[in-house]
Amino acid sequence: MKNIRLGFFAKFLAALAGISLVPLLFMGIRLIDINRITLKRMVMEQHISAASGAAYKVDSYFDSLSKSLIFITQSQSLKTLPEASRTQMLKALISSSGSIESAALLSLSGREKIKFYNPSLTEDSPLVDYSRTDEFKAALAGSPAAGKPYISRDGVRINAAYPTGDEILFITASLDDLFSEIANTRVGRAGRAALIDGEGRILSSRGEIFKSVRAHPLISDFLSSHSRGARDFVIDGSKMSGAYAPAKIMGWAVIVEEPYADAYYSLFLMKRNAALWLLAAALAALTGAFFAAKSVTKPVRELISAASGIASGDFSRGVRISSRDEIGELAKTFNKMSVRLKEYNEMQIDKIIAERTKTKAVIFSIFDGLILTDYDGKILLANEQAERILGLSALKEGDHIFDYLKNGKSGLKNFFDEVAQNRDKNIVREFSFGAGAGAAFAKAQTAPVRTEDGRALGTVTVFRDISLEKEIDGMKEFFMQAIAHDLRNPLTSISGFIDLMGMKSAGSLSEKQQHYLSAMGRETGRLQTMINDILDAAKLEAGKMTPVIKSVPVNFLVANAVEGLSGMAVKKGVELKSEMLPISPKINADGELIQRVIVNLIANALKYTPKGGRVIVKVSENPHSARVEVKDTGQGMPPESCEKIFDKFQRLPGALSGGTGIGLTISREIVKAHGGKIWAESELGSGSNFIFEIAKNPEGDGA
Repeated sequence: MKNIRLGFFAKFLAALAGISLVPLLFMGIRLIDINRITLKRMVMEQHISAASGAAYKVDSYFDSLSKSLIFITQSQSLKTLPEASRTQMLKALISSSGSIESAALLSLSGREKIKFYNPSLTEDSPLVDYSRTDEFKAALAGSPAAGKPYISRDGVRINAAYPTGDEILFITASLDDLFSEIANTRVGRAGRAALIDGEGRILSSRGEIFKSVRAHPLISDFLSSHSRGARDFVIDGSKMSGAYAPAKIMGWAVIVEEPYADAYYSLFLMKRNAALWLLAAALAALTGAFFAAKSVTKPVRELISAASGIASGDFSRGVRISSRDEIGELAKTFNKMSVRLKEYNEMQIDKIIAERTKTKAVIFSIFDGLILTDYDGKILLANEQAERILGLSALKEGDHIFDYLKNGKSGLKNFFDEVAQNRDKNIVREFSFGAGAGAAFAKAQTAPVRTEDGRALGTVTVFRDISLEKEIDGMKEFFMQAIAHDLRNPLTSISGFIDLMGMKSAGSLSEKQQHYLSAMGRETGRLQTMINDILDAAKLEAGKMTPVIKSVPVNFLVANAVEGLSGMAVKKGVELKSEMLPISPKINADGELIQRVIVNLIANALKYTPKGGRVIVKVSENPHSARVEVKDTGQGMPPESCEKIFDKFQRLPGALSGGTGIGLTISREIVKAHGGKIWAESELGSGSNFIFEIAKNPEGDGA
């Protein structure tokens, strides 16, 4: 995913599309949501209206029935009328009513005395005893009462009892027409209505009647609120929408329900049409954005193409843009710039070629070899002297230096690996090529290359042929060893005669003669020490001095060295102290040789530390090795001298005279012979710290 790169056209098109589509989609979705809420409210209001209308019919039916019964009861109460007139009036009213099936006058014992029936609704039947009915009992107590609907052989009926003095009027009314009208009420496309009583039983429906369905969501809502309402619900896995309204006279209710998909069919149509319109509008917006982006980015691509041509050196490239807007002005300015660049290039190219020629001439004329590489090892520049010194052939610019170092050039390969990993460091190394008398030597030194503004270009490595220097050093070393070896015997004889004269074997000596003889002895001893140092250094380098390895405590060696040089420290006025561990680490080493290293380092520190200074010898350890540090407060030395100070006969500028200049060389060779390492850390004006480490005895430390 990181390699995916969007072009200017894609970004501009995306921006235009976002600017046009986001508001369009937001407004479209918002309008759809508003219409959804509005349509849903309309559907619910429609359902409530249907339920309320059906409930009004129920109330109207029972209101009409109630008025008829009131009239009948009043007629029965007109005691002044003759009995025949009252009976005739009651019979006429029952016959003219479309809903009263029968009417009977009951005695206070519940037996029918007179009974009238509507021949269009039922047939005549024998007199009945109603004394056990709830309606009769309520009327006998003085309260009119209506019973629950029931099914007779003639249809759905309901009973009612009314007190009329010393008689009870008991009527039976037909609910067939009312229930049929409610059951056949249509709601929407496939909805239905149902009449329920106050206990949640279905009284009138196209399905089963007198079935208790209190768990129905609409019935449950009505029974808990006894008011109007509407909602969406799920029953038997089907999503429905419906409403309910109370029929107040009987305490009943009418519920209407309709499948959700049918109830909100218009909503689904609206959403589909709105989505199609939004899609059409989005496609139109994308098309417009595409052509707008194309019209804007085409000139930009032409400018990029022309700029790429100029960057590659084709200054004849121009752009042809005829628009009269800012992009047209930019194109004109770009064409003017390309013309000026072409003129400038023609003016400068000869000068650049001349400067490059002079630079190459200088680089290829110097005596030292030179290789300029980038940080990946690619050759940017190389002269013939580098090829000659390193024994490489045909170094080509653009090739990797590692391609030339595959066969027998592991030292150089490791060196260039180190250069690549240490970009901003100056590295100095020496190399040898071949063996025996025909061996060649080279010294390499690196430096980072930067432009005037600080931009890093790579690393330049200068190779200097030091074969002659090495040969001269070898001759000098051979000469010094030969001289030292030839001088050892005469010096031994001279030292012996000085000792004999000191013992007055050749006669008595004056005080002055003894003083001179003592000075001769000291200088002879000093000369013998210098000769021994030269010979020891040669033996160590040749591997002819074999250390006698045994386990020795480092604290013991340091204590002996400090004690032996304490007189020299007191004489120079320098504080000499040691910092050792409570439990000394042990090393497997030649104790005398390691103590000689410590003595050399301490003596060297005392030599270069002025009066009033301090030399500290510190012993420490890590999990694998023991460390000895000799730190002084002398004048110090440049950091670049910390490595070459261990070479033979090396002296720092301004150093005190005396000594052979090979004490540190001997120390280095002794430490190397024990598999350890030694180095120096110093800066001018901050003193020096000489450190060496040798592996600890694997058996552990001892006191």
